[in-house]
Amino acid sequence: MKQKKILAAALAAALTLSLTAPALAMEPMTTDGTRWMPVYELVQRGASFPTRVWGSAAELGEMSLTLERSGEEGQQKVVVNVAPDTVLLDAATGEARTFGDIRAGETVCAWVGPEMTQSLPPITTARLILCGIPADFAVPTYAEVERVTETPEGMEVSVSGDVVLRLSADTEYLSAPGWEGEGVSGADIVPGTRLLSWYTAATMSIPAQAAPTKVMVFPSNYSGWVSVDGLKVAVNGEALPLEGASAARVEDGRLMVPVRLLAETLGCEVTWEAYINQVSVSKGGSEIYHFTIGGEQAAKGDVTVGLVSAARADGGVTLMALDDLIVLHGLKLADGWDG
Repeated sequence: MKQKKILAAALAAALTLSLTAPALAMEPMTTDGTRWMPVYELVQRGASFPTRVWGSAAELGEMSLTLERSGEEGQQKVVVNVAPDTVLLDAATGEARTFGDIRAGETVCAWVGPEMTQSLPPITTARLILCGIPADFAVPTYAEVERVTETPEGMEVSVSGDVVLRLSADTEYLSAPGWEGEGVSGADIVPGTRLLSWYTAATMSIPAQAAPTKVMVFPSNYSGWVSVDGLKVAVNGEALPLEGASAARVEDGRLMVPVRLLAETLGCEVTWEAYINQVSVSKGGSEIYHFTIGGEQAAKGDVTVGLVSAARADGGVTLMALDDLIVLHGLKLADGWDG
């Protein structure tokens, strides 16, 4: 997902910002009284949502099935492997199913990938499989939450696929297999959460809107979420105190924020080894990643992560592009401000 954040504010908003971010006070003004503000690019890297495939279970193997799909180019096949962590559900009830419940010839809907071989037929692995689909039943929709907005009636949840789900007191909440805890509610739905939603129709508007009768909440694959509004940054809904020497700034088209502020908000510890100019970020005694100030790479376990912008130190504060911190901390970039 790629978003461009254009920092523009009216004079009244600019005066308000000057109270919390004095560094902005020196920005030049335009002739119409608005403030010249820089532009930056913010990118969610390394995140991809599974692809939906469906068709007839033409062949059943040992923990794999061959889906046969009908299209304009004739019959197409894809081999879908079932991994130990693949979730299998009944499409109508949401109840857990096993691979043995799938019958040859029945229609199956699966979300697979993102990896898929270039072979014929292509081979991929399912993240979620729905079986037991009635002939007259619309398959529920699987999507990732981008933004959550409270409303007098309940919640508006923007999800991938450009759909807004309207949840109310009448919405039934189901916990997905692997959910820790006794139950779920609307409070468990945050950016990065994945939902399986049952609804009969969506509006033709952009974005489309729907009112699910029930939703199944899956554990998030992220360690948290981050949202931005100009030079303001929030982590899990908590605005970071980006003031003074720790103020966020734009350099070479990237939003630079203090590593320590963001990491400590996530419960991490940050250390600096002066003799090698290396910063390490750990949690619970285990290192998450480390990097050298001025370097173009960071080490996350056995993986080397290329940085979109070299980390730098300014006035005793280590700054890194928010794009890179999102990757290194495994964060979801939320759509919209919720700080």
